[in-house]
Amino acid sequence: MNHIASTLLLKCPKCSKGDLFSYKGMFRYTHMLDMPENCPHCGQKYCIEPGFWLGALWTSYPIVILTELPFLIGALVSKTISPFWFFGGMVLAFVFVYPVMLRLGRSIWIHINIRKLQ
Repeated sequence: MNHIASTLLLKCPKCSKGDLFSYKGMFRYTHMLDMPENCPHCGQKYCIEPGFWLGALWTSYPIVILTELPFLIGALVSKTISPFWFFGGMVLAFVFVYPVMLRLGRSIWIHINIRKLQ
């Protein structure tokens, strides 16, 4: 499995076989960030150091921007639709994308910081 597929499928960055999260699936509204301490397959430690996951905020931020930007642009250029409709759409989109943003942001961050087994 290549690095991008491993990232998108939320797999271990080292072996690409173990699951990154305790509960599978991108759209998980409960137990969103529950992760085992180590990969069940290769034993790779997931939380490298205290505060490691703070960096995932930087990788999840572009996901939020890509989600919210169309609504912002629509609110700015639309002359017929009230900006409040766009704001409502923005809130609904964020609620829908929230678990994806958190999980994918963490997956991207750990894949950036851990090298794959050869």
